[in-house]
Amino acid sequence: RQRKRVKAEESRLMNDQMHAEGERYTRVAAMLHWAIAILIIFNLISGFLIWDIAKEFFRANRPFYGIGITLHLSSGMTVLALTAVRVMWRLIHHPPAYPASMKLWERHAAHFAHFLLYAGMVLMPLSGWAILSAHPPAGSPGAAIAPIPGLPMAKPAQGAEAQPSGQPRKAPPPPGIWFVVPLPMITPITEIGREPGGVAPQHELHEKFVEYHEVGGYLMLLLLFLHIGGALKHQLVDKEPELQRMRVGRRPKA
Repeated sequence: RQRKRVKAEESRLMNDQMHAEGERYTRVAAMLHWAIAILIIFNLISGFLIWDIAKEFFRANRPFYGIGITLHLSSGMTVLALTAVRVMWRLIHHPPAYPASMKLWERHAAHFAHFLLYAGMVLMPLSGWAILSAHPPAGSPGAAIAPIPGLPMAKPAQGAEAQPSGQPRKAPPPPGIWFVVPLPMITPITEIGREPGGVAPQHELHEKFVEYHEVGGYLMLLLLFLHIGGALKHQLVDKEPELQRMRVGRRPKA
């Protein structure tokens, strides 16, 4: 009888543990979530600093500008890669179910917010990559008259010497992802400015990409606030183990 009781207790504890684990995201999903979250926050902060809050400082200090852009694009491209991994992981590992106390409209709102976040995690890096690609190829006829040098994406410093007419500008090498992995340009976008006749249309496209990227940054900031606010509301107000589901703190009680 004693052995049966011990086995029954062990079985109950195991079932409780499996049930609790079923209410949490997998370790891989949680690691991807927090890594992407940190990179997105870094990207938003660095983007607003470089192109808005401290833009005069970065314009006046070109080395810091180049480093800032490289870190910005590196984290963005890393977000894109991790998002692809996260989507594939989610397809083969179902996320935990929402708490039973969660209202139907809250579930629909959560699904819609997640969809928008995933869209932003893909479109923001792609639009930034398009901005970098919207310059004439180095050494091409279009590069000789381009209003913006090839890379990094910045207007020439005030007072910089102009290149002799007819000679292509020498663009600096593309900044590598985390200063290591070369970032290839999106060829169809780059090739638009190869000839002088394509420089103006390419520059217009560049400015559109910049505008889309800027608007997207503000939208991502809004989504981030909504996402964090919703999680805190469920955790603090509704007393639901929202953070525990993402492996912060102890397991939710069965």
